This record gives sequence, C-alpha cells and structure tokens, in this order.
Amino acid sequence: MPPQQKPLPDDASVVRGGLNSPEAIRKGYATHPAGVTGVSVHSAGGASVSELATGIPNGQVGITSVGQVRAVGGDVIPTPGRSPHHATLTGLTPEEMSRLLTPVTPNPAR
Repeated sequence: MPPQQKPLPDDASVVRGGLNSPEAIRKGYATHPAGVTGVSVHSAGGASVSELATGIPNGQVGITSVGQVRAVGGDVIPTPGRSPHHATLTGLTPEEMSRLLTPVTPNPAR
C-alpha cells in the first residue's frame, strides 16, 4: 500500500468504467507509479456509487465492494490519480475481476 494510505473498509464500493470483459481488463492491467499492479478503479469509504462514478467517461460501470474483492483473494489499494477516489484493484486475474465487475449498469454520474 502506498505510504500514508489507510486500508479501505470492506463495505466500500468499487466502481470501474467500461464493459469490464476479461479482454478489456487485460488492456487496462498495468503497474501504477505507486508500485501496485492491477486495474484502475474508484473506491472510498462512505462514498456513494454516484460520487465514485463522477469523472468516469464511460456510459456504463461495473460495481462491487472491497469486501467482495478480498473474499476472492484480491484487494483494492488507494493510489494517487486524477480522482481523489482513485484506487487499484489488485491480486486477481482479469477473469476474476470481470466476474466481480459484471454485469455493468448505466453510469449514474452521466
């Protein structure tokens, strides 16, 4: 976890824009400058899905929770980004991430 970042609570929502197919997730899979490898998401304790989806340009989003990610062996780590709620979903395969983030729903912030 990057320095001075508190772990996200299990009940925090996790939002990722796009179709979230395994192929789309593979395209977005990278190592963040903070050193965490995974895909970009938005997550924050106490934030609504609408708040987290603000700034996501996609017309649809996938939604899960930090607890659901941890239950299958991954984690969601706060990482610096354009959004104050930027985080990286890590520790899972693209297929596992896709199962958590599909089906997608219309982006409530658009």
